[in-house]
Amino acid sequence: MIKKSVISLISYDAHLLPNSIKSYYDYVDEIVLGLDKDRVTWSHQSFKFDENKLWAELKKIDTKGKISVIEEHFHPSGLAIENDNYERNVLKSHCTNDWIMSFDADEELINPKEFFYSWCPLFEPYYKKYDLTFTWFLPWKEFEEDILMIAEEDTSFIKSERQGFATYKNNQFTYARWTNNQFRIETPLCILHWSLCRNEKDLNQKINNIGHSDRVKEDPFFGIWKQTTLQNYEQLRNFKTSGLGDPKQWARLTKIKRAELNDICKMEAQRVY
Repeated sequence: MIKKSVISLISYDAHLLPNSIKSYYDYVDEIVLGLDKDRVTWSHQSFKFDENKLWAELKKIDTKGKISVIEEHFHPSGLAIENDNYERNVLKSHCTNDWIMSFDADEELINPKEFFYSWCPLFEPYYKKYDLTFTWFLPWKEFEEDILMIAEEDTSFIKSERQGFATYKNNQFTYARWTNNQFRIETPLCILHWSLCRNEKDLNQKINNIGHSDRVKEDPFFGIWKQTTLQNYEQLRNFKTSGLGDPKQWARLTKIKRAELNDICKMEAQRVY
């Protein structure tokens, strides 16, 4: 099998990174993590995290010596998206393999075994030609026992939102994980994306520091999120906002039990491809 490298980022949501890495560690050959040496985000804001705890957790995970950390100055531009692109390209240059996959700290792979062991071997003859996309499952807001998920209008609780994640090493990242390669193929890989589902303080920090943080001031997203409750969530319809990912509308929200999330995600992943 062709060896695979993963790049990922250490920043303000570093506490989520161990669970992300655990979801793909056994299936890849190398993991290259980027950490700004000044502890500054792409938007030039300082961040901190429990570094001793993270290094201890990564050491425990890394039983086969796959993980390396690159510390550099990752905020040379005044534009957050340019710093986003820059860091991913720098990390890619440190990879020793040609097949590069990018998973962010707040993403957990739902069906990695099926993707890496069944689908990837069939695709290997074409990995230099096509970039790959996955499907995000998007939790919206978490409560004590329940979690609200972005849903389709039909019975599906998922939002079939596609994101690029894999490319050939000679390609360049030009907008976050999208590259200069316009040839893309959908894969059966599904990912649980905790991007929006975090406490208010952490969410505010994220949306002001992501690659497209320049759009936040124009975007009503955060106000909508703060006002969402278990009593009014059904009123949210076609509420997609301007600055977060795919331009299609989010049809609605649905409520599930937090304890059932993983099982439901695995079941829904079988319907995606």
